[in-house]
Amino acid sequence: MGNFRLRYQSSRLFNLLTVIILALLCVLLNYLTRIDFHRLELPKNKPEFSSTGIEANLYSKYGKLLYRALAESGLQYPDSSKVILYKLDMLAFSESTELLQEKLTSNDGWIDTASSLGYLGESVALTISNVDPKYIINAYTKHVHLDAKKQFIYSTESILATRGKSIMTGNGFTVDYVKKIMTIESNVKIVYVK
Repeated sequence: MGNFRLRYQSSRLFNLLTVIILALLCVLLNYLTRIDFHRLELPKNKPEFSSTGIEANLYSKYGKLLYRALAESGLQYPDSSKVILYKLDMLAFSESTELLQEKLTSNDGWIDTASSLGYLGESVALTISNVDPKYIINAYTKHVHLDAKKQFIYSTESILATRGKSIMTGNGFTVDYVKKIMTIESNVKIVYVK
C-alpha cells in the first residue's frame, strides 16, 4: 500500500510541475510575441492608409460652407504628412452668397497636411464662376502648385483660358487670391470676342 501512495503522489507532483512549466512557457511565449503597434516599423514604399469616396468640408465660424474637397480615392505613406489623391474636385464657396465661386479639378495630386501645400498633376481645370454665365472663366493646364496659407497657386506650364468666346493662352501663371489677380507669365496671346 505504501508503494501505491508514492506512485500516486509522484503522478500528482508530475502533473502539477507540468502545469506550472506549461504556464510559464505560455507567459514567456506571450511576452516574446507581443507586438507594440506604436513601435511597429511599416514598409516606407507601401501605403499605411487608403480610402475611397473621400469628402472633406471646411466651414466658417458661422457654419457656412467655404470649401469642399472630393476625391475618388486617396492614400498616405508611413511617416508622411502628404495625402495623395486621385480624381479630385476642390470647390470654393462665397461666404456671403453661399454660391460656388470656383471649382478646381485634377486627375491626381497631393495635399501636405503639415505645411498646407498642395500639388495638382494632370488635366487640371479651373472654373471661376460668376452670376452672369458669359463672365465664367475656364482655365486648363497641368502641374499646379498650391499654397493654402498664402492663398496662392502657380504653374510654369502652358495654360488655356476661356471667357465666353474669348481665348487666352500663355506659359506659366499665378493666381493670388488675396489680391484677386490672375497673371499669365509669358507668350500671352488673346483672341477677344465681344
